[in-house]
Amino acid sequence: MTAQGGDGFAKQDFRRVAGSLQEIAALLGLGGREKFRVRAYEQAARVVKAVGPDLGRLVERGELSRLSGIGPALARQIQELWERGESTYLDRLRNEYPAGAGELARIPGMTLKRMRSLSAALGIASIADLELACEVGRLRALPGFAEKTEQRLLQACRAAREERTEAPSLILPAALELANEIEAALLRGSDELTWVGALRRGEEIVSELELAVRGDLEGAFRQLERQSRIARIDSASGTAYSTAGVPICLHQVRVDWGNTLVERTGTARHVQALAARAAPRGFAIADSAAAEGLRVALPVRRFSSERDLYEALGLYWVPPELRQGGDEIQQAEQASFEDLVKLQDIVGMVHCHTDYSDGQNSILEMARAAQELGMQYITITDHSMSAQYARGVPLHRLYQQWDEISAAQQQVQIQILRGTELDILAEGQLDYPDAVLEQFDVLIASIHARHRADRATMSERLVRALSFPLFKIWGHPLGRILNHRPPIDCDLPAVLDALAQSAGAIEINADPHRLDLPPAWIPAARERGIPFVISVDAHSTRGFAALQYGVTMARRGGVRAHEVLNTLPAPLFARRVKPTAGG
Repeated sequence: MTAQGGDGFAKQDFRRVAGSLQEIAALLGLGGREKFRVRAYEQAARVVKAVGPDLGRLVERGELSRLSGIGPALARQIQELWERGESTYLDRLRNEYPAGAGELARIPGMTLKRMRSLSAALGIASIADLELACEVGRLRALPGFAEKTEQRLLQACRAAREERTEAPSLILPAALELANEIEAALLRGSDELTWVGALRRGEEIVSELELAVRGDLEGAFRQLERQSRIARIDSASGTAYSTAGVPICLHQVRVDWGNTLVERTGTARHVQALAARAAPRGFAIADSAAAEGLRVALPVRRFSSERDLYEALGLYWVPPELRQGGDEIQQAEQASFEDLVKLQDIVGMVHCHTDYSDGQNSILEMARAAQELGMQYITITDHSMSAQYARGVPLHRLYQQWDEISAAQQQVQIQILRGTELDILAEGQLDYPDAVLEQFDVLIASIHARHRADRATMSERLVRALSFPLFKIWGHPLGRILNHRPPIDCDLPAVLDALAQSAGAIEINADPHRLDLPPAWIPAARERGIPFVISVDAHSTRGFAALQYGVTMARRGGVRAHEVLNTLPAPLFARRVKPTAGG
């Protein structure tokens, strides 16, 4: 029989342990404790979920500390939760806060002050309690709880009750970092490896890593088992589970390397479209007819390379980023994709912040770092004066910055363009007076506040800003933060129409947490003839490394090199982006 904790729950239950660690993180966050401590407990919860049923074995063997993110203190905490079903530390934290605070912290807008008020007045100690109180209108009678606040909390409670546990996922750069570590470990066994699936397609969010392996699969799993980023191995299913919770699926390849890479890289729709094209030619591209969406079994034709397979189908090779199941097959019938933008095509670092606003490096440091990377120019685009949250640059400081840019220009060969990242204000105005705007070399106009405005209000705001008769770049257009903030709600086709009719370009923001404009909307901008800028949105010299992610997003959207303004040499780029009505 499984041992029981004092509250009736099974002690030895990895889900309970993970939940307790998450509660500790929530309570630490409520108390304003150090963020690194909060993140440590959140990571520990993810690791425990990834370890799953193997948790008991690791506890018994004292092997928890070998896992990435689990130090000795966390290992002791996990062991106590596993063996006793309780935690002295968690009990102490619970005593510092109102009952149910760890659960209520999941509700947006539930501050510690509100929790204490609701606990004292209504005895609310759970999301269910809060939802019921909101439904019967008990909150609005309390000081500080207007009817609108009550309705917002009610909706948040319902959303929390109905939410489904999402599979763990990683943003693209984090997935690539993990993949590189795994690959380095496996290459010690001299296997031939290629990452496939969503990672190879360059998708913004990756919920599963897939790896094609030519060689000994059991040997590969033995190599992985020793890695600190691997929580658990399920060799029967060909899957390893990372400490981030993301599964890593290994596909063994014997003779049909080209077939495997094509089948495992493209989406199901892409592979089915290829299979349908292969059928009239009398062959299949995979062993499973079901995998190809066909009922009639055909002999599989084996290919040693992807290019040979596409050629046999009468197609140009389709780059992995485009294998989405859209119109890429029709495009591949007509022409190659050799002109898709590449990392080496970019010759200017655009959208760079310095210590004049919320950046970490000086103008000269940023310019020198960009020059060392082989760039021809850099745009210094610190936040405008209304952006007090980011130490926006007031007018008197702006003129000082221009003097510093002039001084820095004397010390480097790279061209330094003076610019700004303008806030698009509530009514669609652009920060800084018109007379000042005309003196910049480049303008980036972005939304940084009031992201929750309704669709009509947001659309009107953007149309007005982007119709302003000076050339400007629409910065991180939809304002999303991956896994944190959804895109703004607007009539994007109408906004793109306004930008196309005005003088301007649109940014593909390479910040790993933004990757915005999303690739799905890039074709709509291309259809309207809107030029692109692949921007780094760098707040330090280290931020320049993000450029590769912006290029990946552009390629996923089918962007050609000639459609990207910062593939132009410095003099032409400067002329194209100069804030004049004609661009």
